[in-house]
Amino acid sequence: MPLYTFYPTRPDGLAPSFEATDCASDAIAVTRAIEVLVEHPGASHVVVWQGQRCVMTFPRGGPPQRRPRRSH
Repeated sequence: MPLYTFYPTRPDGLAPSFEATDCASDAIAVTRAIEVLVEHPGASHVVVWQGQRCVMTFPRGGPPQRRPRRSH
């Protein structure tokens, strides 16, 4: 399974911690991003990476802003 990294980010743009978790898909990563926001009440959003690919920015109270996949 791919490794996803979740950065709960404060309103000032600082991400004081991160979590790396194996997820089967981007859809599963969305579910985990919601959980990370619940666990970090001071975070305004979570930025999710899978390797060097920024998967999404998930704002508190809003839908995820997905990043398009680049074809090589």
